Amino acid sequence: MRRLICKRICDYKSFDDEESVDGNRPSSAASAFKVPPPKTSGNPVNSARKPGSAGGPKVGGASKEGGAGAVDEDDFIKAFTDVPSIQIYSSRELEETLNKIREILSDDKHDWDQRANALKKIRSLLVAGAAQYDCFFQHLRLLDGALKLSAKDLRSQVVREACITVAHLSTVLGNKFDHGAEAIVPTLFNLVPNSAKVMATSGCAAIRFIIRHTHVPRLIPLITSNCTSKSVPVRRRSFEFLDLLLQEWQTHSLERHAAVLVETIKKGIHDADAEARVEARKTYMGLRNHFPGEAETLYNSLEPSYQKSLQTYLKSSGSVASLPQSDRSSSSSQESLNRPFSSKWSTANPSTVAGRVSAGSSKASSLPGSLQRSRSDIDVNAAAGAKAHHAAGQSVRSGRLGVGALNPGSYASLECEALWRSGRTAKLYCV
Repeated sequence: MRRLICKRICDYKSFDDEESVDGNRPSSAASAFKVPPPKTSGNPVNSARKPGSAGGPKVGGASKEGGAGAVDEDDFIKAFTDVPSIQIYSSRELEETLNKIREILSDDKHDWDQRANALKKIRSLLVAGAAQYDCFFQHLRLLDGALKLSAKDLRSQVVREACITVAHLSTVLGNKFDHGAEAIVPTLFNLVPNSAKVMATSGCAAIRFIIRHTHVPRLIPLITSNCTSKSVPVRRRSFEFLDLLLQEWQTHSLERHAAVLVETIKKGIHDADAEARVEARKTYMGLRNHFPGEAETLYNSLEPSYQKSLQTYLKSSGSVASLPQSDRSSSSSQESLNRPFSSKWSTANPSTVAGRVSAGSSKASSLPGSLQRSRSDIDVNAAAGAKAHHAAGQSVRSGRLGVGALNPGSYASLECEALWRSGRTAKLYCV
């Protein structure tokens, strides 16, 4: 009996030692009411973890198209207003707040979360109506350097917040954000080839927002210059941005740089990368919508192989109307040449065909629609035969010879009489 009691006390003591973390062991009386944990079958290391538990895979966080950590424009739109709410009571208070923000962002020695919060505060000011104060635009010009420094930061969270803030500024201010956009776009392009998906996709999304909302012609050279970059991803994205620009902007904003656009698209069609060439072909449609003459000149300057590739792409995308007029007419003529002849024409007598061809425009206008063909469908040999028959008819007509005037039984009289009775147009040659 004594051994059994000692054994139970030792069991309680060892259980308390395993459960105690801070070294304070509970009394044996309290431990007697403690229920031991249920035993797990199998190896506890290989046991299944609950969804969302620490160290386990998170459920519901599906990766985006750009890969793990990538962001898109929808994420940016949600983050525009997902900021702490503040109120602006005076322009002086707004100036003091902006000065503090610039001080934090201009010094990269500040903690990274402070810089991220400072960028969020700029968006809070926009939500609170800071754009209605004149002093805001003056201090915004002073923030250009701080925003560039934030976009170059090594912390991906700071870069992401900087790109979201720039996109929000462009969305709210529009063309008033021209100086800030011109200053930040080169830095955003440097993010495109970044191996960190969150940085690369954040830079691309910010550029798209700027192109959509800030239509400043000075941005065009910044985009076209990156279309000839040594980096393949940068060239691909640059033509994608150029296509978006040609879709969103008005023609008057592009007129000054029309020649640069044409030359850039031409280089893109000749690009060494296949995906870059595809993106460049997309920009051709936008170019033709704004500058039809320049687009046709560009098409005619291409080699036949590149013209064929461009035709194939435009036809596959349902944009045959974007082809030059000369190319559309030649392609339609080629299609008509490839069509088979109708049964009425293919089974007719050659002399009858020649007579129909030489009957004149008045007779041709009375033919049904199925018998009317374009000039490109006329066989050269058939036309020559029709011309010969027409010359023979003229000679007979000049001699005032009728059927009765010919020698009976002769080949000419029999042929003309047969044609006369059949009612064919060749009877005109024998009257």
